[in-house]
Parts: sequence; structure tokens; C-alpha cells
Amino acid sequence: MRNAWQLEAQRLRGRGLPVWSWHNEMVAWYVLWLVFMAVFAGLGGARGLLFFLAQGLVAACTLEVINYIEHYGLERRQLAPERYERVTHLHSWNAPQRYTNWLLFNLQRHSDHHAQARRRYQSLLHHPDSPQLPWGYASMFVLALLPPVWHRVMDPLALAQRRASA
Repeated sequence: MRNAWQLEAQRLRGRGLPVWSWHNEMVAWYVLWLVFMAVFAGLGGARGLLFFLAQGLVAACTLEVINYIEHYGLERRQLAPERYERVTHLHSWNAPQRYTNWLLFNLQRHSDHHAQARRRYQSLLHHPDSPQLPWGYASMFVLALLPPVWHRVMDPLALAQRRASA
């Protein structure tokens, strides 16, 4: 979060705009978040507010676990100090399992998102040369919550990917 604030401040300064303004996307998102909190509290009282905060915590944790799964152990080559190769479909794990892809709107084809960032999730393509997870996201999510098992399964795969790209 701190990095997002720094990047947004840098973006605004580059455009000659004040950091604390409605042009700051971070400010706008926090205001929206406070509006939602007020609506849930207004409609459901303390229970409504607690529900909103709990589901937000679950959503944020789920997003972080999925992000961890999508990028675990993959590296980009360093081209120069502070400069790395462009992100491609080779820098994210794919999972071709049909049913989980249907349920998650092709989220398991995250590698194509790296290749074509503007492509909608329902239109993402499978890249057979992208790193492939052994199972779908649902199974990998459970595995990621069990670090010893996760490392036993994923560390050899990540090492093989690093060796292949070296």
C-alpha cells in the first residue's frame, strides 16, 4: 500500500498536480471505501459494518494468495542495474483446467494477461509455453495455505523454470 501511495504521488507530481486532491486515485478509492462502510453501517448497523470489514479482509487475503500462486518463484532477467526485462507470458503460472477456468473467468490464464494486459479475462488465451501449475487454482489455493506441502510441490517446478529461462 505504501508503494501504491508513492507511485501515485510520483505520477501526480509529474503532471504538476497536488498529491492531496481528487486526482489522486488512492484518495478516491479510500473515499469510496468509506462510503461503502457508511452504507453497510446504515443498512445493517454494527453487524452490517462488521460484515463489510470481514468480507473485505477475506477478499484481500484471497487476492494476495492468488497473486502468490500466479507468480511464485518466477524471475525476470536483470538487463542493467534497476532495469529488468519486460513482463511476458513466461512470468506467470498458467493452469489449463477447464472447469476451474470456467468458474474463475479464465483467471488461470493469467500469463496471457501479462502478454496482452488489455485483453478481457473472459477472452484470455492459454499459452502452452508458459509455466504450468500442476493443478487448478482451487487446489493450488489450498496447497498455498500449507507451506511445507506447497514448497515440496512448487520449489522444484520454480527451479526448473529458472533453469530453463537462464
